[in-house]
Amino acid sequence: MSDTGDNESVAQSRDGQEQVDDNVVPASDNEEDDPIAELYGDEREEYEEEDANGEDLFRDDMLRDYRDQPELDNLSASGIDDTSDITELSFDARRRAEIAMARRDQLSMEDELYWEDGDESAASLARRRKRLVPRQPEEDIDEDDGEVPIDILENYHDRSARDHCSDEAVGREPVTNQNKYILSIRHMVAENRLSLEVDYNDLSNENGEPHIAFLLPEAPVQVLERLDQAATAVVTRIFPWYKRVTNEVKVRVKNLPSEEDIRLLRQIHLNMLIKTSGVVTVTTGILPQLSVLKYDCKSCSFVLGPFVQRQDEETKPTTCPSCQSRGPFELNTEETIYHNYQRITIQESPNLVAAGRLPRSKEVILLGDLCDSCKPGDEIELTGIYTNSYDGSLNTRQGFPVFNTVIIANHIVRKDRLESDSLTDEDIKAIRELAKHPQIAQRIFASIAPTIYGHDDVKQAVGLALFRGQAKNPQGKHRIRGDINVLLCGDPGTAKSQFLRYVAHLAPRSILTTGQGASAVGLTGSF
Repeated sequence: MSDTGDNESVAQSRDGQEQVDDNVVPASDNEEDDPIAELYGDEREEYEEEDANGEDLFRDDMLRDYRDQPELDNLSASGIDDTSDITELSFDARRRAEIAMARRDQLSMEDELYWEDGDESAASLARRRKRLVPRQPEEDIDEDDGEVPIDILENYHDRSARDHCSDEAVGREPVTNQNKYILSIRHMVAENRLSLEVDYNDLSNENGEPHIAFLLPEAPVQVLERLDQAATAVVTRIFPWYKRVTNEVKVRVKNLPSEEDIRLLRQIHLNMLIKTSGVVTVTTGILPQLSVLKYDCKSCSFVLGPFVQRQDEETKPTTCPSCQSRGPFELNTEETIYHNYQRITIQESPNLVAAGRLPRSKEVILLGDLCDSCKPGDEIELTGIYTNSYDGSLNTRQGFPVFNTVIIANHIVRKDRLESDSLTDEDIKAIRELAKHPQIAQRIFASIAPTIYGHDDVKQAVGLALFRGQAKNPQGKHRIRGDINVLLCGDPGTAKSQFLRYVAHLAPRSILTTGQGASAVGLTGSF
């Protein structure tokens, strides 16, 4: 009975289900007869269109997304300290902080030698994780994304100083500390000079540009080119009309800390900025040198250029952009820009040469406003680029390829002017007070060779020779020079040579020579 009742109930449930399924109203193709279309309208078509064309962000109610919602616009104040006096760091402060952190990280890695292999400290684990990080290949680094700070040592790694300074991103490094030289720029403009003197000490101190001071001696050509561009931009921004005076302002670096003797210049100094001193012995005339070149195409008369002529390479066009011919090309002398060129020879100061050795000399190239800045006989202090130049006669003479070396001058100062510039206000005041003394001439004569007793007439003659006379040319007919010649005659042992040694030590332009090996009588002269 139970089985029969169960089967009947199952049958009834199945029949009821079938009856419910029969009562379902099927969807009709006609929207007017479709009950679902009557309830939901045409929303299904909108959903189908949105799925096909994407969501429409610019709806009619688009501005509702931008309405004010005060309850949602209030930010949480947790973790914000408005009472602190900490301000945003400047570029220089942030750079100094990064340098300090880099030094700290470098010092923290030095203790790696003291850790054992089994030590699982936090520092050792951090160092191990850092070693496991794969390095990014150099060819994948995009150097055009932003400016590369010039003082980050990672950018200087695996390339020379010249390649580093030739990077355009390095050249876009912002320039700071310009205010100190605003007064110098105004003096330069007032005197119509073509160059600006920059003290190396201002670059090397902590408030200057130490990265420029670091790269300048090793890559002087590239760094000086950047400095010339920066100086020209600053000068033309302050004085726009100064372009009529010069198209480029040259930067002259002075007070380089280390000085090299001419005798000690070696191949390690090639293409580096050096400072040396010597006496000018030979000067040539001033010649025009090509600076910015323009060429004429002989086929179509098209003007090619401008081409900037460099010291280390020859600039010459290969193809005409107008007619695509490969020449011939002729120099356009009218539109080509020239600058002054002069060669001088400097020699070691004879007073600094060891006994028994000949003084050595070196050729120097003067460009621009440096021409005629010195004359033969001047003792100068020279700052320039020590470079090489091709000389075919040396190859013929030596029998194998060799190069001649020259110094391209960047800054020249005469020693007498350097000593006068080093006088303080107290020194000038003391000199003026001595000049007012009525017995100043006798005091000067008495101060000459004070270790030699007597010989007042000789001391007076030597004093007059040191001060020299004044050149005269009466009526333009006969020139009388201002130099004074002194002839000392006396018995042996009367301190004639001692007087001359004192003069050679006191006078900046003097050469002491003796003729003991040339004549039996003996000759002592001071020039």
